[in-house]
Amino acid sequence: LSTAKTSLCRTCELMLLFNKCCEGLDGSSGWKVERNINRRMTTCSSNFETPKESSCIFNTAYASDSGEYWCENEKGQRSDPINIAVTGGSVILESPAVPVMEGKDVTLRCKAKTTPSNLKADFYKDGFLIRTGSTQEMTIHRLSKCDEGFYKCSIFDSGESTESWLKIRDPALLRVFPDRLQHFEYEEVSFSCEELDGSSGWRVMRMTNRIVKLCAPDWETSNEASCSIETAYPVVDSGKYWCENEKGQRSNAVSITVTAGSVILESPVLPVMEGSDVTLRCKTKTTPSSLTADFYKDGFLIRNSSTGEMTIHSISKSDEGFYKCSISDSGESPESWLDVGGSQRASQAHRELKDPINKSLFCQPITKIINILSKVQVNQFVLILCSLLFCKDGHHFSDGGYLI
Repeated sequence: LSTAKTSLCRTCELMLLFNKCCEGLDGSSGWKVERNINRRMTTCSSNFETPKESSCIFNTAYASDSGEYWCENEKGQRSDPINIAVTGGSVILESPAVPVMEGKDVTLRCKAKTTPSNLKADFYKDGFLIRTGSTQEMTIHRLSKCDEGFYKCSIFDSGESTESWLKIRDPALLRVFPDRLQHFEYEEVSFSCEELDGSSGWRVMRMTNRIVKLCAPDWETSNEASCSIETAYPVVDSGKYWCENEKGQRSNAVSITVTAGSVILESPVLPVMEGSDVTLRCKTKTTPSSLTADFYKDGFLIRNSSTGEMTIHSISKSDEGFYKCSISDSGESPESWLDVGGSQRASQAHRELKDPINKSLFCQPITKIINILSKVQVNQFVLILCSLLFCKDGHHFSDGGYLI
């Protein structure tokens, strides 16, 4: 990376290219490259770089340029971030900069500044040795979520690379309209599957009252990749929604709350990027002339607002949690989880702290599993064993749903 000319473009909604500008796939313009280095956010432009309106080319990269990069427009819309590592060492790991689609093959390469005559590379995932070979390449076939993690490599007599996060991307994205997690009773709520890999056969699934089924009961209209609930009810329609295809691949999951109360909290449906500003809004069915709202995080009062809004500036993982609001004489909203998609290391550590026993446990090397299991109580171990032996596929019902 020390002499590479790299141009960053928007991911997911843009593409990562070399020596190209950031161009919106939706025809939008006004994009610029931003970066976060040592928790300091700046526009990617300095004396050591050649800036353009929507690109940033490093003529000579230094270790101090390591950090998180993304594209942002005048409306505050952002791309997915990319973590770039510039090393002064002799070995680097070549891995995809953008998330790789689940089910695809990916090849990792271990490279040294001066290639030895007999190149033997070791590859590591999350600190554990996973492959030793006589070549500098390692191919992972049919990627799954279990393959997501921190990878590095080492070459004998040359050194070790820095770690890089291998991100596995969902093949589809679930969209919600209105774009919020909470909805009033009797409102219309629509869901749609946005295919990201050109595949088809997607359908909206949901889990309500622990029963999983297609999002297409009699009072809804549905087609292959969408579902519209014309009149939403709290007990029937509150739950988790996602997209799923015939191969069993899944999109992101969204937890929807339908309330019979008079107050809802408007919060982002998708995870927000660490470092961005997020505004939460407290809404009632009938907006009062003077809207004063109290905002709570994890049950504690954190803000009183005379406008009914609360903005969190430069959001971080510490801001992640359950939020709700209340309006005097109107009531209180339900709680909704605010998901912050921060740095990969922070996100992974936060997930393990919040839920040390989760499905990713069984993607780990056996030594790591033994280490984790040694710290759990007997009743937790029995629960895990039950889940593996009896509850893996759920209990099926005649109407096509099944119990989790």
